Amino acid sequence: MTKKTKKISWIVAILVIGLYFFGMKSLCGQSQGETIEKASGSIKGRILDYETKKPLANASVAIVGANWQTHSEANGQFVLPGIPVGSYTLECSLDGYYADTRTDVIVRPGRTTFLNVQLFKARMIKEEVSITADYFPDLPYATGSNMEFNAEELRRDAGGVGVDINRSLYNVPGVIKADEIANDLLVRGGSPMENGYYIDNIPFINVNHFPQQGASGGNVSMLNPDFIEKIRVSTGGFDASFGNRLSSIIDISYREGSRERFQGQLNLSLINYSAEIEGPFPGKRGSWMISASRSNLNLIESNVSGGEGESPSFYDFQGKINFDISDHHHLSLLVIRGHSQTLSVEDYEKFNQYTVGLNWRWIWGGKGYSDTSISFSKLKAWDGELGLNPYLNFDYHTGWVAFRNVNHLQIASSHQLKFGIEAQRLFFKYINPTENLEDDFNGIFGSAFLTYTFYPFRNFSLVSGLRLDYFPFSERLHLSPRLSFSWMLTDRLSLNGSFGMFYQQMSLFMLKQHPDNIKLQDPQARHLVLGLKYLLSKDMQLTLDLYDKQYRHMPMAVRYGYSFPFDNVSGDNATAFNYGLMVDKGESYARGVEFSIQKKMSDKFYGLVSFTYFRTRYRDLMGLWHNRIFDNRFIICVSGGFKPNKKWEFSGRWIWSGNRAFTPVDEAKSIQFGYPWIPVENILSDYLPDYQTLSLRMDKRFFFRKSNLVLFAGALNIFNRENEMARFWDSRVNQYIAEYMWGIVPYIGIEYEF
Repeated sequence: MTKKTKKISWIVAILVIGLYFFGMKSLCGQSQGETIEKASGSIKGRILDYETKKPLANASVAIVGANWQTHSEANGQFVLPGIPVGSYTLECSLDGYYADTRTDVIVRPGRTTFLNVQLFKARMIKEEVSITADYFPDLPYATGSNMEFNAEELRRDAGGVGVDINRSLYNVPGVIKADEIANDLLVRGGSPMENGYYIDNIPFINVNHFPQQGASGGNVSMLNPDFIEKIRVSTGGFDASFGNRLSSIIDISYREGSRERFQGQLNLSLINYSAEIEGPFPGKRGSWMISASRSNLNLIESNVSGGEGESPSFYDFQGKINFDISDHHHLSLLVIRGHSQTLSVEDYEKFNQYTVGLNWRWIWGGKGYSDTSISFSKLKAWDGELGLNPYLNFDYHTGWVAFRNVNHLQIASSHQLKFGIEAQRLFFKYINPTENLEDDFNGIFGSAFLTYTFYPFRNFSLVSGLRLDYFPFSERLHLSPRLSFSWMLTDRLSLNGSFGMFYQQMSLFMLKQHPDNIKLQDPQARHLVLGLKYLLSKDMQLTLDLYDKQYRHMPMAVRYGYSFPFDNVSGDNATAFNYGLMVDKGESYARGVEFSIQKKMSDKFYGLVSFTYFRTRYRDLMGLWHNRIFDNRFIICVSGGFKPNKKWEFSGRWIWSGNRAFTPVDEAKSIQFGYPWIPVENILSDYLPDYQTLSLRMDKRFFFRKSNLVLFAGALNIFNRENEMARFWDSRVNQYIAEYMWGIVPYIGIEYEF
């Protein structure tokens, strides 16, 4: 960061902090009788059975703490008109079902807020008289470790800047970042290569601008947070309907566009500017919504590019169409397109990616439903150095045509099946123009899966699953058993556990390194998870998870027998360099404990406090054990906010964690011989100094008769802490040279909804 930019950053940051505390002070002095403008909107939605998607009639719908209440009609629809603008908590209940309590239901002037509410039948899990309306529905189908976020929880997160979904997920216990530049999700000691993304039943190659080779991370998310209805993060033990990933699944649901009227939103910030519009089809049989966004990073160029050359730039376009063919058949079309590039005096990189997918939902008339999607995804990348090292120049194209069918069948009150098939036509082309080399891979990936949910006795559910995968390049079949249980020990305390085998196709970037790599066995991970959940109050829950992951058949490079290639795909400089011939002898493990207390927004406060302790290590080809790069050991995260009224909101996030492992040199011998001297036992044996960062954000809303204005300001790393990202031995000066993550990054923006 240049001195000029650092000075500007501090001025903006001081302004942000001043506004933050001025807002707090002004709130303390305002009168209790102060009211907002007399603007109002509506809440509308449908109540459905979770397992069959059948409409539920006569369900009670009430705003918590107010007198507004209604009931659903025969088609499951409900409406609450004339609700004053603001944020509410909505409770939906029906005899024989778990109540569903929705927080952060935002009512805007002249607009209708639409909710899809799905109630889960109680059956034998609890006695009917014990069913209470809490904010954490613990459903038996949810295997493994899960955490769910709604759109408002993502938008207001102080560390996500309102635009980056991945950075907002650093609140999840067991998830840590690689560095500030990249938005990798490192889940329970795994690498970014081990995460999978789905949106509306459609698999995605990568959902980020500047995507990394063969991994799931990038620099900034290309998903529009305003289009997201909810995100479910499974950090371990996920069910058999998901495969080809070793660590985690991020399952995203996009909302529908408005079926009431044409409406839109304009956004402007130091990060990007964007516009979105949505509206109904004639007869209200469907809806559409589209958005476009372009980066604005040149305003903070020196912070994000170190003051050298041109800052990164990106743009994206996305849209969704929903259409009801009939009461039992529904179609949705999803399009997401992104472009990102960086061009400087030293190097260039450019990425074009898009996904087009169609999903068909068929409701079977009270016994179940199916989701069937077909999609096409493609990613084109150009990367290289301009004149410095032409051997690092490369182009690659990768993509797939994917088919996915998931069926839910209710056999009887205590027996459910979830089953389906997947197929992908994969293609990959890697071009090295300097050496005039071109590698092509094509193949058909296929899988079938079955999950059986059974309630053998009261307060206990058992979920067993089986998945069969065919990986085309290794030409191997894999059978993956999954098993989980949930036991309600009391009305407040539950015990949960899961076991599963997981396989993942080796990265095509690694396969291409040598002709014999295609013969290697596919990487495997075994998950064991045991957890407790305790409901401290209806809006506050405590969780405790113990987990153990064992990895086998991990690829190891013969020429670099001490390295662990799966981990070399994180951060801004991630590349799958020339490993050459590989073997499948790698072993690794990740073990840890996670503790968290989460409070949902039920009054004026919300928050999440989590503590994670874990270790992750690998064995090299010489039989020696080393720390994996992401063996950060501990993570403490405190996030939350204060919403004193309908106009103001203050949020923050503080993270303190161990830093990544690094390889120290033998300093005496390095000085003696004039180059870095590294004993093999020193590989990744030490750690960079602990990482700490504090982010703050303030939102101020202005309500008008038929529109809404939001001003927000905040800053990442508010104290400008120098967090070390990497450390190298420089033989010219005989000392370590450190690279650092971002300094303070202030931001300010405006959202106008009409």
